[in-house]
Amino acid sequence: MSSEPHLFVIFGATGDLTSRKLVPALYKLLLSKDDGQSVILGVGRSELTDEAFRATIREALQESGCDKKHATNWCAGSVHYQQVTDEDYSQLRRRIENVENERGLTGNRVFYLALPPSAFEPVISALGEHELATSRGWTRLVIEKPFGHDLASARALNALVHRYFDEAQVFRIDHYLGKETVQNLLVFRFANTVFESLWNRDRIEEVEITVAEQLDVANRAGYYDGAGALRDMIQN
Repeated sequence: MSSEPHLFVIFGATGDLTSRKLVPALYKLLLSKDDGQSVILGVGRSELTDEAFRATIREALQESGCDKKHATNWCAGSVHYQQVTDEDYSQLRRRIENVENERGLTGNRVFYLALPPSAFEPVISALGEHELATSRGWTRLVIEKPFGHDLASARALNALVHRYFDEAQVFRIDHYLGKETVQNLLVFRFANTVFESLWNRDRIEEVEITVAEQLDVANRAGYYDGAGALRDMIQN
């Protein structure tokens, strides 16, 4: 992540991914990178005040082991919320500009789509049509997997993204693939010649993968009904 102060806009701000994964990670990263100058703007359909959203974020930070007093102070100065429906992206644009002006930000923005796949297209279209894909500073679009439900839908979504964003602005990610252990597997395999004669198709009969989760699907059952475990997990 860039160390330049920026506005981090999270779509799907009231969801499980935001509270359990994104916010605790961003809290630690932003404080280490820019001393808390950057700002988080949560975006969702729920009708919440800034303070109600901050209370949710404070609880998530405390559950992840963050200092209560420090998390409270950080939320008060760096966390905001904006309710959005399909009809009021102009209101979101005004809120973004107001927050940037209040905090002295230069227009650097990250739009993070922590959303079900069915919401990608309308949100990306709305960002483009309301000219939020361009600003005074740099802009980034982060899209969580799964990116489409088959090849045709992935290509269609890609075409829509490129209608409003340059490829250099776009990050298609799976937050599990960002873990150091996963990233280091290939290096571990190919940088150690001792495994060359052992880790190959002639010596390995099968590979078993255990996904040991402490949580069940909880309130994500609706997402799994649409995406399925194959698209959600096996691609990892």
